[in-house]
Amino acid sequence: MPALDESVNTQLKELCAEGYRYYDTEDFEAALRAFYQAWLLLPKPQTDWIEAGWVLTAIGDTYYRSGKFQQAVHALRSCLHCPDINGNPFVHLRLGQALYEMQELTHARKELLKAYHSGGRMMFDNQPAQYLDSINDLIGEHSA
Repeated sequence: MPALDESVNTQLKELCAEGYRYYDTEDFEAALRAFYQAWLLLPKPQTDWIEAGWVLTAIGDTYYRSGKFQQAVHALRSCLHCPDINGNPFVHLRLGQALYEMQELTHARKELLKAYHSGGRMMFDNQPAQYLDSINDLIGEHSA
């Protein structure tokens, strides 16, 4: 796969850094604007680029943090089609959490279990207990 043009890559990183500054202050709308501007810089098809996975993860995480779970699921499922993202424990954690909040518990548990198996219990350390609790019975089944 060819590398992203250096000037585009620089702009993309600057927009993502700006998005994370907004994210850190919980200005999620401004964060999303910056992340979507970064997305629009990517040549089509965007999901062919490694950087697309980073941007879609940021978008999905921001939607999750702002309580827009359906949009979070859409962005996070899309990012799983990007290079080197499937198996990323954070992506699976956030996707599982968003699905859980939408009451799609079967799919949520699958994603949360993937997060647990690829990232360990520590992925759940600073998260509300219900997410780990929802897979406790599955952890026992798979660790036997």
